[in-house]
Amino acid sequence: MANGSRKVWAERVARWNASGLTAAEFARRHDVVEGSLKWWKWKLGSLARAQTKTATPMSPMTFVEMTSPARRDSLAVVLESGVQVQVPADFDEATLARLLDALERRR
Repeated sequence: MANGSRKVWAERVARWNASGLTAAEFARRHDVVEGSLKWWKWKLGSLARAQTKTATPMSPMTFVEMTSPARRDSLAVVLESGVQVQVPADFDEATLARLLDALERRR
């Protein structure tokens, strides 16, 4: 049986994961005990998860600063009747024309 340090086992487990072989096939080809291979995979994963939990605590809330969209100039149309219509700078001409026609017909 080939044994070694955590670094050696981490490299073996990485090679096993990349190989696409089952634990039994990999262990047989590389002269390691299948149970040791599986245990080290579990152990290394457990250590990584524990390290992640302590290194980056999760916050239950995330705050995002919201800004208002850039203000665009608007246009004001004042009819002879005194009615004022405020429209954004990117207005739809056809819709505004229909609105003005409707207002003019009301006079």
